[in-house]
Amino acid sequence: MRPVYTPPSGETLLPAAALAAARLAHNRSAEELAVLSAFFCTLGDGLALVAARRTMDDACKSSVNPIDNGEEIA
Repeated sequence: MRPVYTPPSGETLLPAAALAAARLAHNRSAEELAVLSAFFCTLGDGLALVAARRTMDDACKSSVNPIDNGEEIA
């Protein structure tokens, strides 16, 4: 059985993200920050795409009805 994962709340993620950004920005040039920003935006977009695709696949699987050999619908 797969363990149940409960993601942190938005209230927890927001300050964690701000702290991570501040720590990553420490002693970095504007050019380095621009590259880091672009990297994490791309990473986030990629994760969002994977999540959207999984959601779509799950929705398609649950909406497919097995073929019923009963009466035909007129």
